[in-house]
Amino acid sequence: MLTQRLLFRIAWPSLVASLLFLTSCTAAAVYLGLRQEATVRRLEEDLHGRRIVDDLLRDLAELIEIGLHGDASGRERVAALDEDVLRLLAESEATARPHPEEVGIVHRLEAAFRRYRDAEGAGAGGPADRAALAILETDVRQALRELDGRIAEETARSLAAMHRTASWTAWALAGVGLMATIAGLFFGYSVASGLERAMVRAEELAALGQMAAGMAHELRNPLTAISMLVQLQREKAEEEGPPPEDLLIIEREIARMEDRLNAFIDFARPSRPRWRRIDLRDVAAETLGLIQGRAAKHRVEVRLVKPSSPVPAEADAEQIGRVLVNLAMNAIDAMPRGGRLTMTLTRTPDGFVEVAVDDTGPGVDPRAFARLFEPFFTSKEAGLGLGLPISERIARDHGGRLTACNRPEGGARFVLRLPGPSRIVESAGA
Repeated sequence: MLTQRLLFRIAWPSLVASLLFLTSCTAAAVYLGLRQEATVRRLEEDLHGRRIVDDLLRDLAELIEIGLHGDASGRERVAALDEDVLRLLAESEATARPHPEEVGIVHRLEAAFRRYRDAEGAGAGGPADRAALAILETDVRQALRELDGRIAEETARSLAAMHRTASWTAWALAGVGLMATIAGLFFGYSVASGLERAMVRAEELAALGQMAAGMAHELRNPLTAISMLVQLQREKAEEEGPPPEDLLIIEREIARMEDRLNAFIDFARPSRPRWRRIDLRDVAAETLGLIQGRAAKHRVEVRLVKPSSPVPAEADAEQIGRVLVNLAMNAIDAMPRGGRLTMTLTRTPDGFVEVAVDDTGPGVDPRAFARLFEPFFTSKEAGLGLGLPISERIARDHGGRLTACNRPEGGARFVLRLPGPSRIVESAGA
């Protein structure tokens, strides 16, 4: 089963890449949306300008037709057309305001139309003045056609810009799709490789556990028989007089082999915790009592810092004691020239209880932190590398964790964190 740490190590590149793609796609979408909105707005303005020019051309044609026929009854219609032209010219000027060249053309158109009206007023009461008609047919119509051509050019540019934006959008989507495909293949391969390594490691550990269990089964019985025979021979040797030093060496080596085999068994076939309410003060005191002799031999001062009230926990006292013994023995081994070992019990505000084991040794090599709880990793010449992995697994089996760090003042600190009774009640209620 994959741990959260392993899942995070495998999945975090994909998460980071997904966030980067999301950010880039969002920025591109916002930019293209704003650009498209501006293009559509310019196109709407150009189309509105074209409609104004069409209306002006229509009014101009009607004014020329009325002037050519010289119909007196059309004078009222001329006045209405003049007002409509003035309104359209004002609207055209407002529309052309962002474009200075169009504004100049509109101003010329307004000036020509004013000359037409002045000439028309001078000819009031008779046929339309030929000069006024000439102004309409030349200056006004020429300016209108120039304005129409200018607006047509702006409309063409707006349409081209809209097509470019659409093309950019298509290419951007294609690029994002291609990059997402490549990134998906790359990170998918990375995740698959990580999972494969994890599965291979799990299979190796499982095979190693089976091998250790089989080896322990095959060697335990012969070792037991040899140990019994050695004890009998040593007793016989003591009665007859010869020194039993050789037999003592044999018995000591057999005991060491049994310890190694027991470590293999604990790692390969961990026993389930037998839950009961315990006081960690008692477990810590018993642990320090067990290692007191070895600590004195290494000139290591042992201290227990505990609160006056009980430190309760729902746990297997034997397994927790094994963890504390292992941590204390490691601390003593880290101080071959003497030092101080401090075991501190505390209750945390979030309902956990902690046992901290501090030493005044050289601390943990920073390069070793990443592999500290890996099986068979050890910095000791005669170490097996199973003590910390077994202790870390016991902590996890109890719903807690085992962590390590170096203290600022020197030395290493290992902290066993276990859920207190209140945390266990909350978990059961949930």
